[in-house]
Amino acid sequence: MAGREANYCFVCGPDNPVGLRLRFQRDGDAVTAEFVPREEHVGWQGVVHGGILAAVLDDAMGNVFYLQGYQALTARMEVRFRRPVRPGDRLRVRAWVASEDGRTITTRAELVRDGDVVCSGEGVFLRRTLREVDGGAR
Repeated sequence: MAGREANYCFVCGPDNPVGLRLRFQRDGDAVTAEFVPREEHVGWQGVVHGGILAAVLDDAMGNVFYLQGYQALTARMEVRFRRPVRPGDRLRVRAWVASEDGRTITTRAELVRDGDVVCSGEGVFLRRTLREVDGGAR
C-alpha cells in the first residue's frame, strides 16, 4: 500500500523511518514481497516478535486489494505460528483472495522460509474505505 496515503505505513511505507519498507508486487492473482527481519524485531531470546509477523501478513493481504485498485479494511484476522523466525531469516510473504461474498472477502497469506511455511494467516476484509467507516472524519 505504498501509495501517497500509505507512505508512513509501518509495513510498506517508504517514508517511515522505523518501518519495514516491504515492496509488494503482483504475482498473478497474488501479491508477494521479501522480508528479512532484523535484531530490533525480536520479542524473546532471538525470536522475531509474532506481532511483526502478523503485521506483515495483514499488510500483504491488504495489498491484494490495493494493487488491484480498490480498498478493503481488515475486519478479522487469524494467525498461525508454525516455526520460530530469527533475525536474518530470508522470508517471502505471499497473499491471495480465497473467496468473496458480497462486501466481505476472505484472504490468505503465508510467510515462507526455504520452502517451509513458518507463519500463515487468514483475514476477512470489508470492501470499504476509512472515510466510509468513520463517517468522513479523515
